[in-house]
Amino acid sequence: MPRANFDNSIAFDQGWGIFDCEGSENGPWQLQKLDESDRLRNDLEAWRLVVDYANAGSEYHQKALQFLADHNPIEHRCIIDTISKKAVA
Repeated sequence: MPRANFDNSIAFDQGWGIFDCEGSENGPWQLQKLDESDRLRNDLEAWRLVVDYANAGSEYHQKALQFLADHNPIEHRCIIDTISKKAVA
C-alpha cells in the first residue's frame, strides 16, 4: 500500500507543513512550523493559522486538518483542543 502524503506546496509558502514523523510518540504525521522559514514563531502559530484559514473556508487548510484526522487523529485532536482553549482564554 502506498504511503499517505500531503501536498505541502502552499503550506511551505506560509511557513508550515505536515511532516512524516514516523516513530514519534506523538504519531506519524504532524503539523509543524517550517524550520527554514521565519514567517511563524512556533508550531502553535502554525496550528492557529491552519485552523483560522480552515474556519474561514479555505479548502486547502480544511484538507490539511482532514489529512491529520485521517492519518494522526491524536495530532488532530491536540490541535483542535489547543486552539479552542486559546480562543476561549
